Amino acid sequence: MTDPSGYLAAHIQERLAGRAHELGIRVDVRGEVIYLRGEVVNEERRREVEEAARGAAEGRPIRNEVSVVPVREPGGEETLS
Repeated sequence: MTDPSGYLAAHIQERLAGRAHELGIRVDVRGEVIYLRGEVVNEERRREVEEAARGAAEGRPIRNEVSVVPVREPGGEETLS
């Protein structure tokens, strides 16, 4: 017998990769609730991840616990030796 929650999590992760172009988001299905965890570079990407997941969530509630971690430009030159 296959695990339907594992199938749903894999389906959502596939959709995140294809639609939101995010590979580092973890998807957990606990009961009827889908949890999204990971990091993205801005709030817009966070919303895109949630929107993509909703399209595959089969109407289940989503808890978006994805953190926004801005990428900063390097401060100065890097010296290689």
